[in-house]
Amino acid sequence: MESAPLREDVIQAIARTELPVPNPEDRIRADGFETFLRLAPPAGQLPAAPKARGNYLEELFSPLLSEALAYVDTACDLSNTHGIEARMALLQAYISAHWTIGARDAAMHLYGIPSPKG
Repeated sequence: MESAPLREDVIQAIARTELPVPNPEDRIRADGFETFLRLAPPAGQLPAAPKARGNYLEELFSPLLSEALAYVDTACDLSNTHGIEARMALLQAYISAHWTIGARDAAMHLYGIPSPKG
């Protein structure tokens, strides 16, 4: 994710295009956090054992990370071009990277919630 584009670069790249200005990072991350919480089962239905819980959450999170990394790789591959395809890739990489960081934070939050005693 360190290769993800910076907001300033995205805004500069999409200036004078019809592409929408993305939300700020904190809003995108909050959306990723909220969405991941909706994708995951309630904390009480997650595995109780820490290792099993971590494995479950990692399995749920891994496809999201893979998709974000693919967007970042595409943006990096197109970085020397200036067409609309490159600009769209930059925008997608920016949004996907920050959304995924929010999803990761939600997975860590779910991992840290104590299991119900039973």
